Amino acid sequence: MPRVFVRIVCSLLLFTFAATAAWAGHLKVGDRVPNDLGRDPAGQRIHLNDYRGKLIIVSFWASWCGPCRKELPVLANIQKQGTRDKIAIFAVNWRESRDQFQKIKHVLKDIDLTLVSDESGFFGSQYGVDGIPHMVIIGRDGRIAAVHVGYGESEIPILVNEINSLWNKPAEPECAAESCSAQ
Repeated sequence: MPRVFVRIVCSLLLFTFAATAAWAGHLKVGDRVPNDLGRDPAGQRIHLNDYRGKLIIVSFWASWCGPCRKELPVLANIQKQGTRDKIAIFAVNWRESRDQFQKIKHVLKDIDLTLVSDESGFFGSQYGVDGIPHMVIIGRDGRIAAVHVGYGESEIPILVNEINSLWNKPAEPECAAESCSAQ
């Protein structure tokens, strides 16, 4: 009897892992993103649905990543120019220890970004992150507008232009519940 139980548990775990991996690796332009993004520095849960109607940028980064370090001040400037009424930027520190994150948070205390720790890589896995930098730009409609992976410092101005273009794009009207379900 215990052997059958072990097989069932192993099968369920394998199925769950495979289903999660398949779902996470396939986020693409037009998809909705996972709602939960962890906690902000004050400990409040971050639910991306709360930011609907704003342009949202989720950037996965680490302190050892050169392009990531160059990108953070640029994102902070975009946040400053756009104001939190129009744009929300989440800088997700990916797979670095809590101690390292605390040090980084102290160094970046004057940068106006919402810093999030993803020490285990759980939230990154939901976005298909397996390397950094990894940026997901979410339109005002809550759908992915662009995904950028593994870009270098020279590509940051291109990203800024894309963000500005999306920012200046008029918001699409909300659809009725019946017509949204067909999308």
